[in-house]
Amino acid sequence: MKLFLTILALMFFTSCTLKNKIPKGILSQIEMRSIIWDLMRADEFVGSYVMKDSSLDRKMESAKLYEQVFRIHHISQEVFKKSLFFYQSRPDLLKVITDSLHLNEKYVMEDQYKGSKPIPHDSLTKKSKIRSSPEK
Repeated sequence: MKLFLTILALMFFTSCTLKNKIPKGILSQIEMRSIIWDLMRADEFVGSYVMKDSSLDRKMESAKLYEQVFRIHHISQEVFKKSLFFYQSRPDLLKVITDSLHLNEKYVMEDQYKGSKPIPHDSLTKKSKIRSSPEK
């Protein structure tokens, strides 16, 4: 009986540790977050600046920027796609990446607007201090 419980406990702990293990050849969550963030910034650049220039092809410019991102991170497009497919098959691990991307975006937005002037409060939303009866 003790042997059975020991084996059962060992299997339980092993399965829990293997569940979150990233296979060899797959980028870590931190690497994926960084690469996806840079790809999002490349898309933003294409959408904001390249689209205004009618002589440039949007798809071609996106492809060039994506290749630059992959070169910066020292990976190939195939490694990225393989890693992306893995994380898409594991929503629990992908959620960690997307949540950190959302936080990163939030920090960038807060930092961007840190020096701007605060929006004044609308006087109509303030409570009025009108007295109900005149003082004597």
